[in-house]
Amino acid sequence: MNTQLKSKLEDTLNNFNFCSGIRLEDLPIKERIELEQDTETIKLNKKGILYSEGDAPKGVYILQKGKIKCTQLNFDGTVQILFIFSAGDMFGHRAILSQDKHVVSAVALEECELLYIERDNFLSVLNNSSALSSLLLQSVCHEYNVLANRISIFAQKSIRERLAFFLLILNEKYKAPGQTNEDSEIRVNRSDLASYIGTSLENLVRTLKDFKTKCLIRTDGKSIFINDFDALYSMTGI
Repeated sequence: MNTQLKSKLEDTLNNFNFCSGIRLEDLPIKERIELEQDTETIKLNKKGILYSEGDAPKGVYILQKGKIKCTQLNFDGTVQILFIFSAGDMFGHRAILSQDKHVVSAVALEECELLYIERDNFLSVLNNSSALSSLLLQSVCHEYNVLANRISIFAQKSIRERLAFFLLILNEKYKAPGQTNEDSEIRVNRSDLASYIGTSLENLVRTLKDFKTKCLIRTDGKSIFINDFDALYSMTGI
């Protein structure tokens, strides 16, 4: 991938790829200590449910290891994946801030380890922290922008265009810390990938096969690797 495409791709994906942007290390030491003093480490097996749509929020979670999918049940009974969280992301706070129940479910895509901050402790620190308030405001605004952009993608783009674009997003999600090569091992099963791009499993499999035939991607079992970033990006029409 040339430097110009890499820069353009990073700028574009930032508008469609949700990450909380909230890191404990960005907080003043005193507030960070207060948040961490009553934390609990939670381990979640693959497919384990952290919370379900309609549950009352109990606290905030910081993903330390693994991937978590945020899903919502559609009216027709199908499941839509809205976000995929990766290590470092904080989530669960939106329901607390809005004083509402969770509108999504959080389910482990793989084995996960999370830091759990109890609701009252989180709110106590938040009430006295302008730094945390600022980070949360930025996070919520970014999430709104991402959701608006995703709605545009689903309304205007074909399955091929959506698959090309979301594969580029997932490639970033699955990059390992310190990774130097561009292509990541995208470890998402076909059902979850179909749910993420908003199509049927049959359509997804057929489109992936076409991408593979044209050498845009390669596969190894359930893993997907991108071969041609330029071609995929051009296909998105963004």
